[in-house]
Amino acid sequence: MRGAMQRIPPLLLLLASLLPGQLLAKPLKVGVNFAIPPYVIEGDNRGIELDLLKEAFAGSGYEPSFEFLPLERTFRMFESGKLDAIINVKDGIVDPIFLTHPVITFHNRVFTLSNHRVKTIDDLQQMRVTAFQRARVILGSAFSTMASQNPHYEEVAKQQGQVHQLMRGRIDAVVLEERVFYYYLAQLMAAPLAGEHYHPNQIRRAELFPPTVYHFAFRSADALKLFNHRLGAMKKDGRYQQIFERYGAKP
Repeated sequence: MRGAMQRIPPLLLLLASLLPGQLLAKPLKVGVNFAIPPYVIEGDNRGIELDLLKEAFAGSGYEPSFEFLPLERTFRMFESGKLDAIINVKDGIVDPIFLTHPVITFHNRVFTLSNHRVKTIDDLQQMRVTAFQRARVILGSAFSTMASQNPHYEEVAKQQGQVHQLMRGRIDAVVLEERVFYYYLAQLMAAPLAGEHYHPNQIRRAELFPPTVYHFAFRSADALKLFNHRLGAMKKDGRYQQIFERYGAKP
């Protein structure tokens, strides 16, 4: 018997030493929209929302993997079954049976240079405006009307360029989540291009929109139930807040 044990290939011994959950881990393909730090930091495979997902499924038998895609494409791939999950889903965007409990709240703002003052959405009508993808769907009917009637309105997938264009005066207004805007502004201030000098005092911020509550969405009812349970536990024991604090933020 002892000789037989010695003849077992090392690879089989290694596999036998693994926990059953590790051997049978189910892949969970998650579509995430890139360019929204500190929520998603693509190059480092981390960020507030990615860390929440990883923590929720740690040791669960699910193995999340992230696909970084434009926001519009994540919704199309989820609806066609090519993704198992997506982040940042507002009520009414997908079938509610896929939605988790609320996960995170975004604060979308209008940012301009100090020489422009925006008090209402109508003030954007004559401005060169760029916004995140699906802004006209997410930010309400008045904003959607403005976007449809403004020939200088556009939505872009990669948002870092929006902030730089605003600071250079190439556009008049940026519609962006507050933490994302200031993350990119801090990057520009830390490493300005030749001849460029930026300061937060150059910026006006208009608070025209209510907070946007986002859910995640899962095609698997089992994964959805597990995430909801663990999200609740994380909020109760403080891990949820600790993940935000890693990035200098508060829930």
